[in-house]
Amino acid sequence: MEAGGQTKLLVRPMTERDLPETASLERLSFSVPWSETLLSECLDSRLDLVWVLEEERGSELQKGEGRKKIAGYCNLRIIAGEAELMRIAVHPDLRGRGYARILMDTLVRSAREQGASVITLEVRNSNQAARNLYKSYGFVEEAVRKSYYTEPIEDAVIMGLRLS
Repeated sequence: MEAGGQTKLLVRPMTERDLPETASLERLSFSVPWSETLLSECLDSRLDLVWVLEEERGSELQKGEGRKKIAGYCNLRIIAGEAELMRIAVHPDLRGRGYARILMDTLVRSAREQGASVITLEVRNSNQAARNLYKSYGFVEEAVRKSYYTEPIEDAVIMGLRLS
């Protein structure tokens, strides 16, 4: 909450106009970020669902003049009834506010609506905050992919959530 103002949050499908800001968020969030081109390809893919969490701040909200920014985004890919959480990121300055939960709620609800039987994901072994978030949704650690990540080299923990 901004002093003297309000904060409004909106989860909506990502559009072309969001690409530059989302690519910037990628660079802030990941050691090997996706390019704007790759993000654009997600928008054109029939397999990918991509959302942004838009934050509007300021005392002028009621007049529609608040400052908007992409606070986070996520990408869910669905193939043959199985969903994979491809990306989820919250701007570093806005972490710890529950924004990742808003995105996770959207992902899980959408996977169910699309008839997915499971959601899987890979997460860096050292990313305890993310692992705890996923566990709070019922994800279970299923396997480890040795040296999966680069920059730095690190194992990936594969997690899954059964939806049916």
